[in-house]
Amino acid sequence: MTIEGIIIGILAIAIGAAWALYGLKLFVILLPIWAFFVGLIAGAQWGDSLFGQGFFGTVLSWGIGIVFGIVLAAISYFWYYAAIVILGGAVGYMLGVGFFEWLGFGTGIIAIVVGLILGAIFAIGTFMLGVPAILVIVLSAASGAAAVVNGVFIFLGQIKLEGLDNGVFGSLLHNGVLAIVAWIVIFAAAIFYQLRGVEQIMAAAAIDRSRYQY
Repeated sequence: MTIEGIIIGILAIAIGAAWALYGLKLFVILLPIWAFFVGLIAGAQWGDSLFGQGFFGTVLSWGIGIVFGIVLAAISYFWYYAAIVILGGAVGYMLGVGFFEWLGFGTGIIAIVVGLILGAIFAIGTFMLGVPAILVIVLSAASGAAAVVNGVFIFLGQIKLEGLDNGVFGSLLHNGVLAIVAWIVIFAAAIFYQLRGVEQIMAAAAIDRSRYQY
């Protein structure tokens, strides 16, 4: 296993687990961290598609990923409306890229465009729904669980680091039934965990805007 694989694997497990289990309760803290991870992966994808030097294969791809991740994290921390857009848009983007590649169309510019379009649809839908608590729980549990499974499979050698070029959902589709079952189990467990004290959760039906500067 490469150093790059170890780093990304650890980040995927740690950030994914926190996001899956505490996505609603610690939303303001965890969303920027999750946004950084999503930006890191997406930036490396874009760098690879534009410059063709490999996914996390060069200092350039790491640089693009880190810069984009920091930008997303900062925006999601300070701006309420941007945080809402990133919440849904990130899941839509990962699903779009993953399914497009899984259908056999590759992971080039077209896949990125498809991901961005689906991300925009998810972002608009999340925004219009006003971010109810259940939606935050489902989106955080789903995406966090996918990250955890990817991280574990990277350490087990079942997923190569380059496999994340398909997105955290696309790489699961490529690894068959075991990966999908593992994701479903963690996804369900995360939802159950976040739904503890459901009365208090439903009372806070939307993310509090006062916790943001803008």
